[in-house]
Amino acid sequence: MHKRTRLLLPVAALSVTALALTACASPSASGDAAAADTAENSTVVVGNAKPTLMLVEEDGESSYQEDTDVARESVEVTANPASVVTFDIATLDTLDAIGAGAAVVGIPDVVLPDYLSEYADLPKVGTLFEPDFEAVAELEPELIVVAARSTGQYDELSEIATTIDLTGAYAGTFDPAAGLERAAQLGEIFGKEDEVADLTAGIDELVSTLEAEAEGTALVLSVSGGEYGAFGEGSRFGYFYDELGWTPAVVAADLPGAEGSSHGDTVTNEFLLTANPDWIFAFDRGAATGEGSSAEETLDNELVAQTTAAQEDRIVYLPASELYIVINGLTAIENVLTSVHEAVVAG
Repeated sequence: MHKRTRLLLPVAALSVTALALTACASPSASGDAAAADTAENSTVVVGNAKPTLMLVEEDGESSYQEDTDVARESVEVTANPASVVTFDIATLDTLDAIGAGAAVVGIPDVVLPDYLSEYADLPKVGTLFEPDFEAVAELEPELIVVAARSTGQYDELSEIATTIDLTGAYAGTFDPAAGLERAAQLGEIFGKEDEVADLTAGIDELVSTLEAEAEGTALVLSVSGGEYGAFGEGSRFGYFYDELGWTPAVVAADLPGAEGSSHGDTVTNEFLLTANPDWIFAFDRGAATGEGSSAEETLDNELVAQTTAAQEDRIVYLPASELYIVINGLTAIENVLTSVHEAVVAG
């Protein structure tokens, strides 16, 4: 089934994020004391941050998943929290980018991209999917952030500390616009609005440049274990067609393989030769998950070598961890788009 992914964050919906001051200074207090008291007790209302969960039975197993038919609620959080546990690596990425990374005290056990390596030794609080609730509680965080893979754990984590879900788009979709909206919310929480605005302006400029540069047909591939997964328009990596403007070398409805797979439709070297895209945008899923890099070796064969993409040196290796693990953090978005822009300029 090839459906356009439902996005979680329409721009207008996030306009509900607002700064709410909850304390009033004593009339006798000095101006400095009043300002300090206000800052200490201020809160931020984060829109679209509380999902409604439902128990789902699949293949004999039960799990909590978001009921997407129910509108999300807002959550009031303390401004500038001193300690944050985040299961969302996009949040870690963005906090690092805006100079608020020191607040992060715990992350899941996951392979981080090199630019986030300084956080690798932080206490581990489970996996992207399964929290270690005791480890989280021991850290006594002021704020917990979940998203996407960890959304189903929202209710139990919120019993430990204030929790927000910053999923930008469902199904792990690469969606820079949604990432920028969530970054704006983090900027408000941490008083880093200017930093977010500066980085957002750079990304917006990159997007505009790429929209003008995109030309010809393309195929987006994940590569892992010597196998390919192809993504069409409307998929989790359909952004390259849907927003930037490349023409799918093969439309989603005609892709073979495991229909609707989150890892793409399974395709072969023969398929790539027949599709003959002008551009191949590939990312190494194995490298992103720590299973070993194989993308360049897999694509280096005599059938792929006959494609226009190979002959014109237009096989672009996207930063895999950014695209597959981090997804919509500010630095991840910039790195992915920059790699595409540099390839287009060189090609």
